[in-house]
Amino acid sequence: MGSGCGSTADGRVRHWPHVRRTNPSGAGQGAGRTSRRRMGTVVSGIRPDFLTQQTAIAPLTPRIRGGIIAIRSLSRDPVCDRRHAIALPRSFRSVLMSARIPPRWHGLVLAIAVAVLAVVIRPQPLHAQAPGTIRGVVTDSSTGRPVASVQVSIPGSTRGTVTNEAGVYSLAGVPSGSVTLRLQRIGYTAISRSVTLSAGGTATLDVVLSPAATVLTTVVATGYGSSQRATVSAAIASVDSTTFARLPVTSIDNALQGRIAGVQVMQNSGEPGTGVSVRVRGPASLNAGNQPLYVVDGVPMLQGTFEQITSTSGQRMTPISALNPDDIASIDVLKDAAAAAIYGSRGSNGVVLITTKRGAGGNRFRFNISSSVGSQSVEKKLDLLNATQYVTLMNEGRANQAQTPLFAAGTDSINTDWQDAVFQSAPMSDVQLSVSGGTDRLRMFLSGANVSQKGVVIGSQYQRQTMRLNVDAQAAPKLSLIGSVGLTRESNDRVPGDLNVDGIITNAISLQPFSPIRGTSFGYGGISQNLLYSNPVAYAAYSSLNSRTLRALGNLEARITATDRFTITGRAGADVYAVDELRWRSPKVDRAASSSVGGEGVSGRTNATRYVTEAFGNYDLIRTDAQQLQLTAGGSMELNNSDFNYVSGTGFPTGFERYVRNAAAVSSFDGGATENTLVSYFARANWSARDRYLLSASFRTDGSSRFGSANRYGQFMAASGAWTISDEAFMSGLARHASLKLRASYGTTGNQGISDFASRTLATAQSYTGVTGLANSTLGNPNLKWELTKETDIGADIGLLGGRVNLNVDWYDRATSNLLVQRPVPATSGYTSVWDNVGAIKNSGFDLALQTQNVRSGKPGGFEWTTDLNVTFNKNEVTELYDGLPITATVSGRVTSVAAVGQPLGTFFLYQFLRVDPATGNALYRKADGTETLAPVAADLTYGGNPQPKYFGGLTNTFTWRNLDLKGFLQFSQGGKVLNLARIFMDDGGNSRDNKYASVLKRWQKAGDITDQPRMGSTGGARFLSTRFVEDGSFARLQEVTVGYRLPAALARSMRADNARLYFSGRNLITWSDYMGFNPDVNSNGANANTVMGVDYYAYPLARTFTFGITAGW
Repeated sequence: MGSGCGSTADGRVRHWPHVRRTNPSGAGQGAGRTSRRRMGTVVSGIRPDFLTQQTAIAPLTPRIRGGIIAIRSLSRDPVCDRRHAIALPRSFRSVLMSARIPPRWHGLVLAIAVAVLAVVIRPQPLHAQAPGTIRGVVTDSSTGRPVASVQVSIPGSTRGTVTNEAGVYSLAGVPSGSVTLRLQRIGYTAISRSVTLSAGGTATLDVVLSPAATVLTTVVATGYGSSQRATVSAAIASVDSTTFARLPVTSIDNALQGRIAGVQVMQNSGEPGTGVSVRVRGPASLNAGNQPLYVVDGVPMLQGTFEQITSTSGQRMTPISALNPDDIASIDVLKDAAAAAIYGSRGSNGVVLITTKRGAGGNRFRFNISSSVGSQSVEKKLDLLNATQYVTLMNEGRANQAQTPLFAAGTDSINTDWQDAVFQSAPMSDVQLSVSGGTDRLRMFLSGANVSQKGVVIGSQYQRQTMRLNVDAQAAPKLSLIGSVGLTRESNDRVPGDLNVDGIITNAISLQPFSPIRGTSFGYGGISQNLLYSNPVAYAAYSSLNSRTLRALGNLEARITATDRFTITGRAGADVYAVDELRWRSPKVDRAASSSVGGEGVSGRTNATRYVTEAFGNYDLIRTDAQQLQLTAGGSMELNNSDFNYVSGTGFPTGFERYVRNAAAVSSFDGGATENTLVSYFARANWSARDRYLLSASFRTDGSSRFGSANRYGQFMAASGAWTISDEAFMSGLARHASLKLRASYGTTGNQGISDFASRTLATAQSYTGVTGLANSTLGNPNLKWELTKETDIGADIGLLGGRVNLNVDWYDRATSNLLVQRPVPATSGYTSVWDNVGAIKNSGFDLALQTQNVRSGKPGGFEWTTDLNVTFNKNEVTELYDGLPITATVSGRVTSVAAVGQPLGTFFLYQFLRVDPATGNALYRKADGTETLAPVAADLTYGGNPQPKYFGGLTNTFTWRNLDLKGFLQFSQGGKVLNLARIFMDDGGNSRDNKYASVLKRWQKAGDITDQPRMGSTGGARFLSTRFVEDGSFARLQEVTVGYRLPAALARSMRADNARLYFSGRNLITWSDYMGFNPDVNSNGANANTVMGVDYYAYPLARTFTFGITAGW
């Protein structure tokens, strides 16, 4: 309240002489009764010096009641908008009486006098008052610590200031009266506060800011702890559950495709339940594995694959497929060595930290249910020849060779589309139920789910049932108990033979199109012309490849809060895995490999376990407003063991028995067990000064039983620093709308992904001349040591426009040495190879993540539009190998790829196709000396293309308006090559009798034709595995479009729910690519291939999926 309202400087009301306050709610009546008793006249809103006061008086409005005038003064200051009563002097009343004016008219006369004065006497200009100062301290609501670099301003004016390092601000030259201040800083919710300032005085206004849910304030897992992103100096990428919730995918890794900068996720196959390839900043190993380490709630998951029956399929299951995406709260990817070094010998390929959902307190429980149904169809069919085209071209090839036609007239009377025969519209369903809640002392999260998904290829389907229980208990004031357990049952009916010529997909796209589906052989058509292929429909009906998996993943953690600065954590975890497999090849399938042996059955079983115990402490050594220093130290012990057995048999009496016990003969059997241990010690220190200067250092030593005693222990260390430069005083002009943090790190990590006994020479039992004994089988190397990756990372986190634009950019350089490779040894040694540390690989590049709020509404339900873009540029190169000799890799017995010095890992190793000779129609190839040849030899093999893309990423746009939401996601990859290995049969100039790609219609037919397609019936040269079969693997894919509608609250309540949402989603909708095969983002060798990448050998096609679902909570 200013003095113009009749108040003192301290805000107390001053009562003027002859002035009486009236009741605002009934001023006229109360004042009137008083005036009649005192024979006076009361006027409201007039003060003796009102014309000289600073308060602006609006026009006076009189109200006459019982001879009393109540005039209300409307001030621009709402505090001054009040009624006042002024008792006029008795002398004025005497004048009115002497004029014989009755008392009841005194009020009217006075009202007229006041109105005249209001017109004649103009208000004087307001006199300027001395300006004042507003001071205060700004603190963080969650920590109570001062907040620096907060912009303090007066809306509508140019006055403003910034808080210093102690969170103190001082704003001088502020006009007196009621003043509104606006306080804002990136990472906090902006607020406005009002304060009253007296003329020339000083007012104090302390403000508490609440952290906002922005990129900088997100809490990220760092391994053995967590931190706010604003205080992290390493390269960590994060996604929360909203990123992959309700997507029509069965595995988390599928949902991460194209969503994290620096992380390449390749969907090798469209078969339900099979794994994908995940590469964090490029491949860095030849034989020790390139998949990242997955850690779920602090427990590292079992790595590797455990299927014993692998000869019929290139695609393996991956450990992460056992997790239910709906149970995941967040995923944090430790990309650089500074972040991953805390995991030491297993961190060189990156670490994926998965945090599951937990219950909240509040003495209530919350239930959530979601259900979806969907339909799948094959995204793309191959463009193949029909029966007439096939017969014409094959006979043309015979004519070109001066031979009689292969097919008689009328052979093409049957035209079978074998792709239509084996592809199907496949249903899928997903039901999720969870309950969470509890008290402040006991909280829980319980969930259950059932996923059922048929494959788009007949005979394939996937089912998964999961259950999870997470419990948090405050057992004592200083003791917390945390428990988690997840149970999974998986059932996978897989497509037999998607990596060789004896498979459903292989047969479907290779069979002659005039072959009938139905015939006389057990109701299915037979195959003619001495082809190796079988009727794929019959194969799906009679043969099978089934796996059944049980998995339990859990941990129990005890956390003791010894003091408010010191906590001790003990954790015990386990990952238990069991898989049963059954492969059945029926003799009833004509021309199948099993038909000549009376059928084949194979049964296998694998058990694997990992037990982990850990203890570590966190100590806040320094915790002041100026700086903080947190120390972490602990140890870990890990035991891994596995055992397996399998047996196969042939000769089944009726052809319907599947189990080996019914076989006439046991053809093979095997079994064994293995184990390894890992003992570790680790430490980390995090220091920060006012969240502006950040330093972090970590150290870990690992001891592994896989290595000899001389090199059993490896040491891995890292250091990183960051500077939030926008918090500096000289950047105060920037701090209002932007933030800038610079980061740098260096660290070392390792890889120990080799067999358990690679350092030891092993013997196996063998029989000779009827005597059984032991003979050396594997040569050991006691000098083996860890693969070592050294990585440098320089990055920046940039926020613009008050947090509406956030950019994270990193440059990295990763050099991996001491590669664990099986190098060849002289044959005279009695061995073929030995594990050794030879070779080096380098990865370098940039990864960039951009988030923008393109349209932001200032009111609930308004239109909003956000964009997320990530792009990664990676260059990979093999820099060293044993004696500089290249290491080749094969697919189905054919050399396809190579690791060679100076080349990217996985470079294709092929003959170089030059052209089709216009004179003869034959394919010509480049010899080592640069000349042309029809028949290249091994010495002519050369590097034929890089399967790794130049860059890749994803673009997501999200739109919300009122209760509607729309999300679109585009995945892209540019520059990678694909070796379409199936073309050696389906684009071979008619050398084989497989069906052909329709591209052969552009073949050479007469002298002078210019084309890249050899003539039909060429002399075998068209079939050389060459660069002619290497295609551009670049693509852009509309990976996801989801439309959702949140039901109005009233409608949701009528369904007995607090909230409900309907959604419709499509996945793998459109792919823009020039690749001839099903999927350019492919690798038939599966998720665990190292050297072989980008090879397509009859891989399972992707599915286009449409899903409708509903979620509800109460």
